Amino acid sequence: MKTIALANHKSVNRVQRELYLGYNSFRTRRSQPSAWNAFCWKKNKEKGTEGKGALPALVQHASQEYKSLSTEEKKTLLDEYTSYRESKVFGLHATAKSKVNDITETLKAVENEVHFFFSM
Repeated sequence: MKTIALANHKSVNRVQRELYLGYNSFRTRRSQPSAWNAFCWKKNKEKGTEGKGALPALVQHASQEYKSLSTEEKKTLLDEYTSYRESKVFGLHATAKSKVNDITETLKAVENEVHFFFSM
């Protein structure tokens, strides 16, 4: 750790913290989905409400509906919510750096083709 800290001009504590946090983020999930979270997600998706008042309004109006759900219905909701979360969390995102790299590689390929075409 000292070698990494000296090579990158950082403190040993910062290197330890960054290494630990990086390792921990790959090791565990932040939270487990629950039937209540799945129910809230489904209701919010149906109504399309947003903002700070969405959750309190949902809790006031839908808590009785949630309590009346059977365990099979809760399991179905949880499965649907889990598949949604997986597609959302692990989706591919194009960053600015990857876009620049793609453009650079494309331009290099075009330049190589042009040089090959005119050298014949």
